[in-house]
Amino acid sequence: MQTNFFEHISALEFHGALNLNFIKNAEGFLTVSVYLPNATADTAGNVIPPMILKGNAAELGEGFFGAIAAPVKQTASLFANLDAYQQSLKKAAESSKAEQDKKNKGNKGKTASASTPDTDDDDDNDETENLFSAQENEQKILTEKKKRYESVLEQVAELSKVFKYDEAISLLQSCADYLEKAGEISEKGADLMKRKAKYEEFLKDL
Repeated sequence: MQTNFFEHISALEFHGALNLNFIKNAEGFLTVSVYLPNATADTAGNVIPPMILKGNAAELGEGFFGAIAAPVKQTASLFANLDAYQQSLKKAAESSKAEQDKKNKGNKGKTASASTPDTDDDDDNDETENLFSAQENEQKILTEKKKRYESVLEQVAELSKVFKYDEAISLLQSCADYLEKAGEISEKGADLMKRKAKYEEFLKDL
């Protein structure tokens, strides 16, 4: 059976991950969630919800890609702008630090010339300070990322308790950039899908 589904996916203007979730009820009615995870360092992109499309197979087959093409392009462009903005901030910070380091070294050089000619100790201290600073920044980033992940899991658990499985699944998908947690995220996503299916079956029996 041939299909041009993947050709249409390839034609969409985005880079990175594109998450698609399909839910089919007993009557064959389909609900499709389309989510472009925020892969940038800017958490502002995390508030963008997934697109939800509903219809039968024929309806979705005819209008699915036409409906998502523009939103996917706009979302990808927004993330690109956020990423470019973050990179500009990073470069500005690095440039500012480099200039400050030059000034500090210049001042230390003048002081050393006035007192003793040996500046090797000062250079070693600068390198040690820079190393510790880089390690501290890296640790801070990892700590913030861990807090964000734990916060998402708490929100997912709360949504699951009140049977808001669609929202919980969409929120969990925002963690797609946590590659080290891919296994755990996949397991939690599968569990939420099972719970959602059982809940929908329960509602049908009412």
